[in-house]
Amino acid sequence: RVYIHGATASSRSFAYIQSELTDKNIINLDYDRDLPAHQNLEKMVGTLSKVNDEFYFVCHSLGGGYAAYLPNEFHKLTRGVCSLSTPFIGSDIALWTNMLIPHYQLFQDITPTSKFISGSRRISIEVPWTQFVTESGGVPWLLGKNDGIVTYDSMVSRDDIDLIPIERNHYGILQSRRVVDFLKHT
Repeated sequence: RVYIHGATASSRSFAYIQSELTDKNIINLDYDRDLPAHQNLEKMVGTLSKVNDEFYFVCHSLGGGYAAYLPNEFHKLTRGVCSLSTPFIGSDIALWTNMLIPHYQLFQDITPTSKFISGSRRISIEVPWTQFVTESGGVPWLLGKNDGIVTYDSMVSRDDIDLIPIERNHYGILQSRRVVDFLKHT
């Protein structure tokens, strides 16, 4: 499996999930939040270009944004994708915080109008993809239903993937037995 973590996190985010699975060949695609997304994607493509086996992507939050670009690049090797709380239309929080900290690359990349997010929306998903939609949590400064970080509307905005609602918040999803059970059958 290939794991891609969320913003401001690391591959350690998947410690519980990885400890519960019996994967022998784990690839963690860490990225640098200070680099533009396209540079991180180039590094990910370089890493995956060295792999000759099939792989399955498991991604959290922004990691799912990166994963949107990769299956088409490696279509013959990609068995599928499982994303957790991915904001497919970007993050409203990033839009606001980008105004406060305009030079922070991460916020620039995950605003709804960024090249990275708008480009990922134009990609047609052609591999089996399941998104776990987190439905617990919520903060009042995000308009509409949200999991404390990402809006529900952003998580369910694609119509070319399967959606599974789950009563977890944005970070609690990484400790979910239900996710582990799903991954054991992929």
